[in-house]
Amino acid sequence: MPFPKRKKYSHLLVIGMAFLGFLAACTRGTELRRGEYLLAKQTIKGNKEIPNEELEALLPQESNRVLITQPITPFLWVYQIARPDFLKYKKPRFEREIREYQARIEQIRNAPDSTQSRKNLRRIERLDHKIDHNRMAIEQGHWWMRVVGEPPAIITEEDARQNAQNLQAFLRTNRGMFDDSVRYKLDTVKFRRVKVLYEVQQGKPYVLDSIRLVTVDPRIDSIIQNTRGIRFLRKGNRVDERNFSAERERVEALLRDRGYYGFSKENISFTGTYDTSLAEPLKHHMNVTMVIDSVPFLYPYYQINSVTFVVDGRDPSEPSSHLDSTVYNGIRYIFVGKKYSTRLLDAKLKVRPGATYNQTFHNETLRMLGTLDQFKFPNITYDTASNHRLNALVYAQPLQRYELTSEVGMNVYQGLPGPFLNGALRIRNFFQGLETLEIAGKAGYDGQPGFTQSSQNLAFKDQNFEAGLNTSLIFPQLLIPAAMKVRYSNSAPRTQVGIGYSFSDRKDFRRTGFKLAMNYSWQISSKETFYFSPLDINLINTSRQSEAFQQFLREQQLAGNNLIFTFNRSFVSSISGSYVYNDNNLNLNTFRRTKYLRVFAESGGTTLNLLSRSRQDQLTDNEDLRYYKFLKTSVDYRVYVPLRRRGRSMLVFRAFGGIGWEYSKNGGILPYEKAFFAGGANSMRGWNPRKLGLGAQAASFDTLKSGVVVPSYKFERPGDVQLELNAEWRFPLFKLFGDFNGALFVDAGNVWLLRTNQTESQFKPGSFLSQTALNAGFGLRFDKSFFILRADWGIKLYEPARPRADGGLGQWVLGDMFNPTLDNRYRPELRFGIGYPF
Repeated sequence: MPFPKRKKYSHLLVIGMAFLGFLAACTRGTELRRGEYLLAKQTIKGNKEIPNEELEALLPQESNRVLITQPITPFLWVYQIARPDFLKYKKPRFEREIREYQARIEQIRNAPDSTQSRKNLRRIERLDHKIDHNRMAIEQGHWWMRVVGEPPAIITEEDARQNAQNLQAFLRTNRGMFDDSVRYKLDTVKFRRVKVLYEVQQGKPYVLDSIRLVTVDPRIDSIIQNTRGIRFLRKGNRVDERNFSAERERVEALLRDRGYYGFSKENISFTGTYDTSLAEPLKHHMNVTMVIDSVPFLYPYYQINSVTFVVDGRDPSEPSSHLDSTVYNGIRYIFVGKKYSTRLLDAKLKVRPGATYNQTFHNETLRMLGTLDQFKFPNITYDTASNHRLNALVYAQPLQRYELTSEVGMNVYQGLPGPFLNGALRIRNFFQGLETLEIAGKAGYDGQPGFTQSSQNLAFKDQNFEAGLNTSLIFPQLLIPAAMKVRYSNSAPRTQVGIGYSFSDRKDFRRTGFKLAMNYSWQISSKETFYFSPLDINLINTSRQSEAFQQFLREQQLAGNNLIFTFNRSFVSSISGSYVYNDNNLNLNTFRRTKYLRVFAESGGTTLNLLSRSRQDQLTDNEDLRYYKFLKTSVDYRVYVPLRRRGRSMLVFRAFGGIGWEYSKNGGILPYEKAFFAGGANSMRGWNPRKLGLGAQAASFDTLKSGVVVPSYKFERPGDVQLELNAEWRFPLFKLFGDFNGALFVDAGNVWLLRTNQTESQFKPGSFLSQTALNAGFGLRFDKSFFILRADWGIKLYEPARPRADGGLGQWVLGDMFNPTLDNRYRPELRFGIGYPF
């Protein structure tokens, strides 16, 4: 009978509920004074004109984090459980240790010549550090309370009243909602918790009716009145303090760009008047006056008298350094110990003799000098001279000419570690023309499965060896005809010419590559960058192939997939370009939604079209050295949406689409290095790297002992078309030697072929949705600000290549995650990575 089994589970349910009740009861131990409550939730309602996020940022209290729902607050429980032990044992110990450390510091300082001993100074510094650590522990609690736990969020009725007053003042003073009022309401719940509701009584917003400028300087009046551009105060706009602040900054920048060197936004004030006795709609109209408290002799406009550029590269070990002074285009250059190209530096200087002082040109000069990667801390200072003139001094110190960097670590894939070593030598100002020579090498092992191997059977002996050496010369200009250089001189131009060699020794094959490339890049704004590669030549050779791999390639060829061609000796040349838009300033303290867009296009073997048709066919069908003709394009779009204050929690969405077409007579498949792949730590995280696809046609199938047929995913699946959608919720967890953050994610996508005999792997607009794979999962990230270590567990939800009982393909497989008859084929897949996936 099934009754005993139910009884067993009912006991577990009772035990679980009792455990949760015990933990929830822990909050009762919180030392709450009379009138204090634990904040369970706070809500703002009735506000229609202003986004709630702005108002929520004004509330200093924040409720404790919950698991699923209130009152399940595990972080608070940890704090409450650890607090009694801290107060009884740890806090007195910390206080005693502070007194002991202070006594030892006094003893060291009172010793003879203690201040002259470097050893004693280091001892004092270590003791001061221990004192600071103990004081922090006394104030915030020990490790369990401070890092894992979370102190109780306490609120009183007086706090709620003050919050309501602050919200009301903000709406009236900062957002022009002078008729608004805010009331609060407390709703007590169990365990001395309270929910707070702030009700906004919304009135009609006040708008600008007229804007008048008052200044005694006719030149300033003319500049402001006659300059076109964005104005933040316009008739009909709602009264908003942010617009007044933005207008101050606009006018300040406008005047400082017109020579007013000493002008500041602090010299701008606004006064506003409105008459509430008037009838609607004039009642809610405001007249604004902008007053600039300047007179001509207090804020004159300046011109640049002279410009001197000093590069101080003196070596402290040498008694004297060579000094080189020269004049180029009216600017004096003084090089101490080092010499640079005055012609190239001149193109970076927007501050020019005889020109009117311009703050934008000042900032642009510093920006362009910074992009050279030649100087540290460049700055510009001005000395005032007679007749309202300025002498500008541009001062910079050179970075080290020779810089050697190295990195040693472990690659981790599917739990199998492998060592790697990266090294680079950078030589600056190589030809004394601001060039940089970079020589970079890498070598390492990783546990990546081969084409014909699954990750379940991966062993240490199967690790692959990867090595490479690249040499590149970087010029701070575009190597193009002189007539075009002027147009791009202010766009941080860069030309990189490089040569490289790569070596890959895998279980299935051994592959080498030789590359010659030339790349241009330039910025058209702080958010937009163009990249153009007029030359990208690759000579690729596969010197060894295993028998199993060759058999797999022949089987694919019989099915219409000419993957075998990409492992012949190949010559791949292309021209490519891309446009990148990125307005993400990486500031986690903003609410601003940001986005990223990359559009890429590439044409391979284009010059072959200039040859005769027979000659083209001869080159593209050559078994000894195969040439490729192809077109490829892709679009990558991402949106970042902050959800909480300080931006610590956010939603991230990514959409990627790419297509490639190899148009030689007998080819029909992209070069291996140019193909699209799906799966892995930065793609479909429920599948092995590069092994999802093609479409609903798996490369092979395994019949398990239970008789179930499942896709094996042994082989890499390069495709011509890739579509992918990703969504990820990122949120903070706790701090421990850095920030530990979590993520919940969903990925959908696949890759397809354009030409094949297998209809299930061919991309068709009417069927690709049913062939789209789907996975979800959880991620853990360790963030040290300068690097991020990531682990993601991906779970397959929908598998397009899984055979169904009716003979079709595609199944929902979430229920098979813990099915023992499927040999753990659908367990969560662990992916490691560095940095965010997108």
